[in-house]
Amino acid sequence: MATVSLATVVDSNTILGKRKFHSKPDALILHLSSSPEPGPVLSDVQHRPPILVNGVLVPHTKRRYKCTHNGCDKSYFKPSRLTEHERSHTGLRPFICERCNKSYLRDTHLQAHSRSHLPVSDRPLACSREGCVKRFWTAQHLRIHEEWHNGSKLLHCVKEGCEETFAKNHQLRTHLSSAHAAPGAKPYPCNHEGCMKSFATNQHLRTHMKIHDDKRYTCVHSTCLPSGSQLPTYFPTWTTLQHHIRTAHPPTCTRASCDGRSFSSQKSLRAHQKLHEQRDLESELDFEMGLDKDEAGGQHPRKRRRGGEIGRDWTCNVEGCGKDFKSKRALATHTKVTHLGRRDYACSYGNCQRVFGYKHLLRRHLAKAHDRHASENRSLSDGDNSDNPSNSVNTEPFDKVELPAHLKIDVITGSAYAKRTLANIASLKALQCPYPHLQGLGIITQQNEPNIGEHIPRETERNCEYAFSRAYDLRRHLQTTHGLFIDKESVNDWVQDQKSTGPNPK
Repeated sequence: MATVSLATVVDSNTILGKRKFHSKPDALILHLSSSPEPGPVLSDVQHRPPILVNGVLVPHTKRRYKCTHNGCDKSYFKPSRLTEHERSHTGLRPFICERCNKSYLRDTHLQAHSRSHLPVSDRPLACSREGCVKRFWTAQHLRIHEEWHNGSKLLHCVKEGCEETFAKNHQLRTHLSSAHAAPGAKPYPCNHEGCMKSFATNQHLRTHMKIHDDKRYTCVHSTCLPSGSQLPTYFPTWTTLQHHIRTAHPPTCTRASCDGRSFSSQKSLRAHQKLHEQRDLESELDFEMGLDKDEAGGQHPRKRRRGGEIGRDWTCNVEGCGKDFKSKRALATHTKVTHLGRRDYACSYGNCQRVFGYKHLLRRHLAKAHDRHASENRSLSDGDNSDNPSNSVNTEPFDKVELPAHLKIDVITGSAYAKRTLANIASLKALQCPYPHLQGLGIITQQNEPNIGEHIPRETERNCEYAFSRAYDLRRHLQTTHGLFIDKESVNDWVQDQKSTGPNPK
């Protein structure tokens, strides 16, 4: 056989964007060529070769843009449609209404929403029924409305014996919740077994249904991850997961010095770690100041305050004060007590009218001033009631009766204090007064005497048995008891040296 191909010489004129052909008979040329035998005609889809979709060859398809989200099998003809679909997975809603700030996945959705801000008179499609003034944006909404005029009600009540019909879904839901449910029920009930809750909107119902999923949340701590035959640990609610984390995996300090100390919240752990950072910084500063002290000829730096010097960002603004604190609360307390004179803590014992600015001062006052009197009053009241035959009599042996702490023989004789002091001295928690062996304490000045350098003890003087844990208390003791005035820095250096190397034998 032969095929015919036509080569046409075209003389065309362009009219309104189209070409008008003027074919001439003498311009046609006939070409003859051999061709194979005709075979079965293949469709366009079967003849098309497979294409690459997300790295996989897929035959017989035109949808070459497939969603890569896990568990989603949707595919599209255009990349723009795939981009719109992917927003449903990422939650990105770039189209925002300028009037109410509502956001949408597609531009067409935003345009449909923007019509809600226009007046009803702008709707182009009006109902033709006499007396009906409703207007609509789309022909579909108009058709449904006209069917409602014609009495078309396609939604029937599913309850047995009820023949009510409705034109709209929300009317049917309202009917079911009002006529066939318990009083107070809402249109969207939860169908989970044993759950009696109902909701006003479908969105609230979908949110509620998540709590019935026992595998909604899982703990990602290393000890709770599945390994071998161990299954993951699941929790139905966020609250139960957080409770599990707080109890089973509490926030723990990783410093070796804390020995695995745990905290009730991450906030407490962060505050604790901040203390570590401040102490590390203060140690570096102390080391540098120690070098500066050696270079400056042995001048002592400023005495270190309790809590350190780092982090004191709250300064008192009262003129002439200038004290700084580590928290806003401490600054507020200082202002109330020191500058405003507030005394919020009053002693409630008997006729005592003492007031204090700090709670710890009130506790100290109660322990020192009233605890002894209360014990004495209890002892007197017990003696007065001993003549009353109605009172029960303790017949136990005296050595088996548990006495109050202030009546024990060790407390009365001072033996308990001596034992406790010796234990503190042995563990270097306290240092014994070095009098009269004062070597290493520097320049000493005695009361009513000029500067005599090193103190020379008398042979009749015996060792002082008092012990102190602070250099300040030791210096005051030497001044008031032994009449010795010693430089503060010398006492501080001696105490640090004794605690680091241990006391010298006397």
